[in-house]
Amino acid sequence: MATVYDDVPPRVHDAPPASDRTERPSFRASGARVVGTVKAAAPPVARGAAQLGLLTAHLIATGAILSASATILLLTAGYASDGVGALLLCLLAAVVVSAISTVFVVIVGLPLRISRRARLWWIRHGELAFVGAAIGVGLLVASAVLGGGGAPNGWLLVPGWLLFAFSLAHTWWPDRWRPERLRTKKPEPRVRAAAHERGDRRRRARASFDEFLASSGRAFRGDRD
Repeated sequence: MATVYDDVPPRVHDAPPASDRTERPSFRASGARVVGTVKAAAPPVARGAAQLGLLTAHLIATGAILSASATILLLTAGYASDGVGALLLCLLAAVVVSAISTVFVVIVGLPLRISRRARLWWIRHGELAFVGAAIGVGLLVASAVLGGGGAPNGWLLVPGWLLFAFSLAHTWWPDRWRPERLRTKKPEPRVRAAAHERGDRRRRARASFDEFLASSGRAFRGDRD
């Protein structure tokens, strides 16, 4: 059934206000989020550009050490004994494998950098990275020694390489080895003020209700305060 309001056009103020419309994040806000995530993964020993510079230097140093280690393994196995061309191929393979390994171990170890609790625990126990690197080097040496026909032993080479790369990519100078002023500060315990406030409000409400019942009983009995 038609009404007299069917032909009335919608008014301007019937439209939803501009504040209710969903705003798309700007390019600057998206960039700020990316930078914040990168800073969370960077070493907590500096701020701003210095922190990002330390992260970049750390990754470059990790790739360089892995490249040198891969080159030594290839030369020891005798893959570069056929001339200059074989040597160049070995160097190229070492760089490529080191770059892929660095990216892989960084992605695997992101929880140690992004998670606040895990990062603080890893920083306080930074000796584990040195222990892991030493075990990785030992496995690499054992793979080269125990390998048959010049080729390294794959069962020792792969875990040793991954452990060595992971330890290098996530190495922190142990907190116990730093001066007191450079040690990582423990996070302050969080006080749940909201829960205390709710408890106080409940106690006050119960006391008020008890007082109300008491005064109602006195009024029913005809007593006066």
